[in-house]
Amino acid sequence: MRNDTAQELDPLSGLTARLFAIGAVVVALVVAFSLSVITAEQTNNWWFEAAALAAISASGYFYVRAASPFRAPFPRRAHAVVCLLALLAVVLEAGAQWGTNSVVRDDWAPVSLAILTLTFGSWRPGWEILACTAVCAVVIGALAYARSATFAADVPAIVFAVLAATPVLAAGAAASSFSRSLVDSLLAWRSGVARPQASAPDASDLAPSARASHLVHLDEQVYPFLERVARQPELTVGDGERARMLARELRTLLVLDAERSWLSRIVRGADDRNRFAERLGEAERGYLRALVSHIRTSVTFDDERMRVMLHGNDWEATCTIVVPCRPSHNPRVQLAPYVAVGRSVFGTVSWNLAHDNTLTITMTFDPNANHEETL
Repeated sequence: MRNDTAQELDPLSGLTARLFAIGAVVVALVVAFSLSVITAEQTNNWWFEAAALAAISASGYFYVRAASPFRAPFPRRAHAVVCLLALLAVVLEAGAQWGTNSVVRDDWAPVSLAILTLTFGSWRPGWEILACTAVCAVVIGALAYARSATFAADVPAIVFAVLAATPVLAAGAAASSFSRSLVDSLLAWRSGVARPQASAPDASDLAPSARASHLVHLDEQVYPFLERVARQPELTVGDGERARMLARELRTLLVLDAERSWLSRIVRGADDRNRFAERLGEAERGYLRALVSHIRTSVTFDDERMRVMLHGNDWEATCTIVVPCRPSHNPRVQLAPYVAVGRSVFGTVSWNLAHDNTLTITMTFDPNANHEETL
């Protein structure tokens, strides 16, 4: 039984999927409130009807909240809460119309539940969606069977049960099929992509203050000196002294570069005394490079005051990025894709925007998970 989800395999897809989730919630609520008005003559208990509308509204709220990229990945617990609240709305609506409901097809709660179920394929595995759908269909069918005596049509009670459960069954089957096909295509794509080789960051990706390496020394000092000497008819005593000084400086920079971690090459304010950055895997390093690059190039952040700190022990380590935000800039929208992706790469990713407009992003990881790979 496979537990892979499309959101975990492709975190950025959750950003688009959330728009569909919001749309599904809006449609489900419009159906619920409009049909509750249209079928008002069949309602005999408005307290139950109001409670049913409150339950479906709460279900929609928790659905949109759980689909946020800042809470990714979508947990099984949230799926259960959304379905249970929507199912509670089904039971309450049945209670509100018990004994006075004449048409089963105009009940809004099963339809609203089906609309929400239809979009679960982006968040949860197919088998889980089917299991949840089966439970909901049994409850909906049982309620319709129990109320069949009041329905106007003269057909067997089992027909009403099937008719009431059909929208949820169809939506659940479609969502489950979509989840399985999407997961299969993503896994096939991953298996067909060759594993990229680790490479050093390009010089253009480095912070301006982090480029003072032996390469810069060669460009700014050594090469101009050699070009000047090549144009001169003969060497002078000063040229010899200058050559010896440049050689000493170059040797010193080569030693310093060899001792610097890859993180200190892209961030000036890096504090990694225990060299936890060397224990990060390729995906974690790539994520940090992308996040740091985004912070440096965005007008939202004061990148010159950015600090990256890694600390912890042999069982759990934490990478913390602290950067001030410029006034009148909100980083939430820009960070959404990075938080969503980070939650699939690191153990946990959290963020906090303090009152002084300082952003703190915290990621936890296992230092031993990739240690052999990075040695």
